[in-house]
Amino acid sequence: MMHASRTSLALLATSLAAVGGAAGFLLWPALEASDARTAECGRLLSQAARHDEIAAGRDRMRDSLAEARAAAARVLRSIPAEAEQAHLMRMLAVGSDGDMGTQTIVAGDAVPATPGGTGALRAVPVTIDMKATFARVMEVLARAEGDRRLVRPIRIEIERPAEGKDARGAAAANPASDGSSNLVEARIELDAVYGSASEFQQQEEGER
Repeated sequence: MMHASRTSLALLATSLAAVGGAAGFLLWPALEASDARTAECGRLLSQAARHDEIAAGRDRMRDSLAEARAAAARVLRSIPAEAEQAHLMRMLAVGSDGDMGTQTIVAGDAVPATPGGTGALRAVPVTIDMKATFARVMEVLARAEGDRRLVRPIRIEIERPAEGKDARGAAAANPASDGSSNLVEARIELDAVYGSASEFQQQEEGER
């Protein structure tokens, strides 16, 4: 019985070893495939993270480009071939009403628009003297800056007009009688640029 038991144990051990070897032989490719899939998953996750980062960077670049285009649209103006003083006067003139006193617009003779007195571009100096509310003065500036052409503000002076003692007393006694206390005196000097932009660019390239 003792001898038979040892033989049985030996056979059992041999069988278990054989089964284990066979199982290992069969499972090894599956384990290798699992490791390969795990590595591939890690690579794909890393690639997806890089893709998300690239996409985020692309979106930031698109936003920056949109902002740059909007800023350029606000700054850039067309340069007409002619002075177009009639359009300029109509654009700068504001109507008369309760918040507008007087307005005078004077256009001077054209001068070179570039330093040194040379170049294809010219500029018409325009001086605007007005007595109006601060809001109407800002409206004129906004019109100049938002016009389709290139208008360069040169100088802006705004001050409240001096009031005499009698005028202040009358306004205090009857505030509704006169709205002039809300008006300011302003002088706006600007240049309206015109000329041949292509000729100017060719001249710049030649100087380079």
